[in-house]
Amino acid sequence: MGAREFFQSVREASQDVERCRSTLDALERRALAVSRPAMGGRVSGATTDAMGARVAALVDREAALRVRIESDYRLLDEANRVLYGDSLHDGLAALVPSWWADVLALRYCDGMTMREVGAVLGYSERHCYNAMSAAFDVLDAHGLCSSAAGRGFAEI
Repeated sequence: MGAREFFQSVREASQDVERCRSTLDALERRALAVSRPAMGGRVSGATTDAMGARVAALVDREAALRVRIESDYRLLDEANRVLYGDSLHDGLAALVPSWWADVLALRYCDGMTMREVGAVLGYSERHCYNAMSAAFDVLDAHGLCSSAAGRGFAEI
């Protein structure tokens, strides 16, 4: 897998985390609504069985979403390791100007548009695109694992 494909999957994971969190919030609101007693305070046995099944289904869905979020976070952690290494002074940031790593982090891990990335970093959108392209070339040339360790060609 090349750097572009890897970081595209990271961006998708970042977006998935946001979707899952929104879904979890909606499920929590639904669970509260389902668990409230029926109007008038009287609930039949059939109603409680149905409510129990609905609550159980909501709990199962919530658990599945949490598993997805954990998986997405593992991928985001790996991307940050490629960009900054384990010590935050390695990775891609040790091989090229560190703001190039910041471009990839903001674009792919944080899901920003390139216009937003440029505004945050104080560079033009075009300058950020050029840095992103060059960063991908460096990552592809060195490999993701070597880049994560901050090792350049002289050390490979």
